[in-house]
Amino acid sequence: ALSLKEPVGLPLPPPPRPPPPRPPPSSPPSSSSSWQLQTLNQNLPFQTLYTTTRLLLGAIAVLLFAILVVMSILASKGCIKCEAPCPEDWLLYGRKCYFFSEEPRDWNTGRQYCRTHEAALAVIQSQKELEFMFKFTRREPWIGLRRVGDEFHWVNGDPFDPDTFPISGLGECVFVEPTRLVSTECLMTRPWVCSKMAYT
Repeated sequence: ALSLKEPVGLPLPPPPRPPPPRPPPSSPPSSSSSWQLQTLNQNLPFQTLYTTTRLLLGAIAVLLFAILVVMSILASKGCIKCEAPCPEDWLLYGRKCYFFSEEPRDWNTGRQYCRTHEAALAVIQSQKELEFMFKFTRREPWIGLRRVGDEFHWVNGDPFDPDTFPISGLGECVFVEPTRLVSTECLMTRPWVCSKMAYT
């Protein structure tokens, strides 16, 4: 009888390789991450506006500081026009500034003082101005009125009307009493009043 024998020396085929593992499917972004990204995108315009506002406010602050520095420098140099219509220690009435001195001097000295301050001994141009002068005449100051010959003249050349401003006394230089104008010797010492136009 024939016997079947397995062939000798034949190699066995290799077993099949298993397929490579598939990567797990990517999970969709969670709702929390999506909300954070959306919020960040929404906040970007506000952050830009906030930064721009801070820069603008900083620039305004620097400009205001520079203006204050310039104003202080001008004030220290006597820029009175920048602050008030009249210099310090002068009184504003109407469109004029008045300076009432404290120390008594003769008429000419008072006139010279007014000139050095770009003013003149007070020239009274209306009845209202005279009434204003009467309110500040406790010390009976000199004004810018003087006799030349037989007539009185204002120091600025304006004509004097004796009917509007009657004068008592026989002197040359005029001062103001509480209710009237009086002339006396120019060498007498008394306070004086300067006047000039106010700054505009």
